[in-house]
Formats: sequence, C-alpha cells, structure tokens
Amino acid sequence: MQTEIRTNPYLQTRYLFTPQPQARVYYTEPEPKPIIPEEAKPLVTFGILQALTAVLQKASKWCGEKLMQGKEFTTPGNVEKAASDMLSKHNLSDKINIEYVSDGNINQIAQRYRPHDSGFFKLLAPVARGENAFYADGLKLAVAPDSKPSLILHELGHAINAHSGKFLKFLQTFKTKLPNLTPSLFLLNAIIPKKENGEKTFIEKYAGLIGFAGFLPTIIEEGLASFRGINAASKLKKTVDKTINLKPLKRNYFFAWMTYLIAGLVFGAGVHLNFIDNRKN
Repeated sequence: MQTEIRTNPYLQTRYLFTPQPQARVYYTEPEPKPIIPEEAKPLVTFGILQALTAVLQKASKWCGEKLMQGKEFTTPGNVEKAASDMLSKHNLSDKINIEYVSDGNINQIAQRYRPHDSGFFKLLAPVARGENAFYADGLKLAVAPDSKPSLILHELGHAINAHSGKFLKFLQTFKTKLPNLTPSLFLLNAIIPKKENGEKTFIEKYAGLIGFAGFLPTIIEEGLASFRGINAASKLKKTVDKTINLKPLKRNYFFAWMTYLIAGLVFGAGVHLNFIDNRKN
C-alpha cells in the first residue's frame, strides 16, 4: 500500500493516511429446486402417457369410422375383376377363397368353413355389418363386407404376403407374438445386471420405443397389403375402366393404415406404462 498526505478541510491540518484494502464478499447462489421432484417424475410420466393413450385410442376410433363411411371407388363387378387378377398374377386362384359376407349369407359361410365353431361366426358378424374384413391363412379365406367389397383387395394383399417368402410371412405372423413382448421384456430386465445407484436399465429407459419397434412388422405388413390392393385397382383403371376414381380407395386404405400406426403408438405407451408401474411398486 502507498501512504498519502491528505488535508482535513475542516481543521486545515494534514495527516498521514494509508488506504486499507476492501474486503471482498462472495455470494453463492442456492441451487434451484427442480420444478418436478425427482420422486414424482415417474407419476407425471405415467399420467401423461395415460392421457396420450386415451387420445390415440379416440383417434384410432375416428380413423376406423372414416374408413367405414368411405365410398366405394368402383362397382362390385370391377372389384371382383381386380381381385381375380390379383390371385391369378400370383398363382393363387386355386388356393385362396373369397367371400363377401352379408346378413343373408353369414350362416352359410360359417357352416361352409367352420361348422360347429361359434367363435368363427362371431368373427364374421362385424364383417356382415360392414365393420371389418380379414384374411384367415389357416382357412385360406379372405372375407369382406358385401356392402364394402373394395376391402377385399387389401385382404388379398395379406394372402399374397403369406405366400411370398419367409420374410413377408414372418412380418404377417409376428403380431401373434406381441402379447408375449411385455412379459419377455420384464424377464430379460430381471436377469440383466443392475447398476448400484439405482439408475434405470436400458430396457426401462426405452421400453416404449422397444414396444413400438415390436409393432413395426405389423405396421409394415399392413401397409404392403394396402399397396398391393391399390396396385390392383390402378391396373383395373388402365385395362378395364379409365373413368375409375382411385382417390376414395386410397383415402380408405390410408385411414385403415393409420389405425395400425396409432395402435403401435398405444402399444408402445402401454409397455412403458407397465415398466413405470413396476418401478413405482
């Protein structure tokens, strides 16, 4: 420090002054408290996923209703022509049966393919009401509502996939294994080593994504079945009736595919919810 000579203005005297160093004061900002406590985060995530699942289920229902309300893109005769061409092109004419179900013929169809099986009749009932269509590989049977025959082209797409190599067959049948995915993940998660700090395992972190990935084969195969149906309709337009408007068919098939995409999201959310509930308990 350097000593200065200062003058007191009131006493007109001089004195020696040595300035003293200023003390520095350090302030430590307290750490901000998290908006959501760590222990509450699983509950918040659980609530968000439940709400999302409910929204997605409503969206899926809306898509299904739009599909059923959609107009036919052409006459039933033209649909039958396109269906016949699909089977002929893939050498399946003698291997796949087609039925258009109505209230008037549901009993005959049920007796023809599965007599004494009330479960099969229950499967046909929504088809007769115009609410569903399906392909049963075990019966080699594709069915669609008599009131909405264009859905048969999508179902024949499934039939073609089932006879087009092991990979496509795997995609088609993998959905039957989906109910086993969640318990399998729980089993795998139970046997892998856990971290000492209680940190989530890879499966616990990404259970939702894993669940959605498990649904992807179904989403892909359903899209491919619709693609085959649209191709058959496009060929019909070129060779039989150039006035056909394909937009209604594409719109209907888009809504049908969206129900599967949404179902995949719901399935993934459900798998994640199971793991959150398991950690909570």
